[in-house]
Amino acid sequence: MADVTVEITGALNNLCALWTHMDQPQILDLWDRQEPNPYLLAQEKAAQIIGWNNLETYYGQANERLVRCSMRASNINAKLLSDDLAVALYQMHWNGEIKGSDHLFGIDSRVTIIFRNRVPGWLICHYVEAPTAPMLHLQKYYGAMVDPDFIND
Repeated sequence: MADVTVEITGALNNLCALWTHMDQPQILDLWDRQEPNPYLLAQEKAAQIIGWNNLETYYGQANERLVRCSMRASNINAKLLSDDLAVALYQMHWNGEIKGSDHLFGIDSRVTIIFRNRVPGWLICHYVEAPTAPMLHLQKYYGAMVDPDFIND
């Protein structure tokens, strides 16, 4: 079998492209339709998204409320769990403009995702976003506020 990280990276590139091209309903095609009960945990939602109807609603609502967005994945690590299951852990960056908001959003998050290998390839069956703790955001903010001449001393 080819390197699973390379194959999973291709699947994640497809996911990012659909978000970036504002084609969220088509993301359902990247999910394993044979999965009886898919799970999605989006960082912006309080509740878990479980099942096909809820997944379809989530992507439909995302498409309706966004003016534009982009997504990219980096630091992708994947490993096989079995012959037909793989897990990936990666960094995700998402940019968005939401209808009715007067500012843009940029989000860095960590993601763990489980794929099942089917024809035509690796399909999602479980997806979880894990934002960093507020303390880490505060540390990043404090670091950005340091004067450049202080850093160079």
